[in-house]
Parts: sequence; structure tokens; C-alpha cells
Amino acid sequence: MGTVPFSHRARALTVPDDIRDAIAAHIAATHPHEAGGYLACTLQDDQLYATDHVPLENVSPRPRRRFAATATDQVPPEPRVFYHSHTSASTPSGLTGTDRRNIRDRFALVVFAPHGEPYSYRLFRLGLFNWQEVPVMGETSHEEPARLPRLI
Repeated sequence: MGTVPFSHRARALTVPDDIRDAIAAHIAATHPHEAGGYLACTLQDDQLYATDHVPLENVSPRPRRRFAATATDQVPPEPRVFYHSHTSASTPSGLTGTDRRNIRDRFALVVFAPHGEPYSYRLFRLGLFNWQEVPVMGETSHEEPARLPRLI
């Protein structure tokens, strides 16, 4: 299987309401444990567009503080976005040092949900030397895409 060289150019991620609802439901169902999975995406111009939600089971020995999963055949091909929730109010809404060291995917979405409901969406793209933040946009059938809430 070859690499997908174009996904590094993605300048934003758009997540439709139904996919956001699926992410929120997965997070709420597993709270207070962290939740995670993948978003299958398409690339349109320089924008990633989420088309499907693939939840994964958290197999971490410390599920309230870490998300770990076993890769399965459910993992979508690239372009894709790995996501996980941070459920502790003391955990930052961005990538932690552990996240930076352990996430092997090119895109990582952190959903800050300390009470089981998403408050913040932050997407990071792995560059040559570090992680760079990329805007996350929401989309409804009635409106133009607008940036989703982002907490620091």
C-alpha cells in the first residue's frame, strides 16, 4: 500500500452535523473515559471533508486519562483523521506531550469534553518537525461552514 502525498496540504477540516453528532454520542456513551476513533475523509481542493465516523474501543489501562486502541480493518484509508477526547478539566484542550509522542497519524483531532459534551475541537497536522494547528469547520445543511468552538 502506497503513501498518500496530497493530504499534507489540507488547510482545514469540515465536519458535517451528523458526523459531529456521532462523535458527541460516542464521547457521551464512554464518559468519564476518553473516547476515540477515526473520521474517514475526502480531500476537496485543500479541504478535508469528514464523510464517516469510525469509533474505536478504548483499551488503555488508564481510560480516564488516556486513549489507546488496537488498529482493526475498520480504520479508514487516508485521508483520515484520528480523534480522541480529553475528559478531564485539568487536561488541556490541545495535544499533550503523550499525544505528540504516541499519535502516528498525520492528523489528530482533540475534542475537549470534560463533562461528556464537546466544548472544543482542535485539529493538528503533523509537519516535518512539529504539529501545526488547522481550523475545524462545522457544516449544516442551511449555513455556510463556520469554525467550531476552540478553547486553548
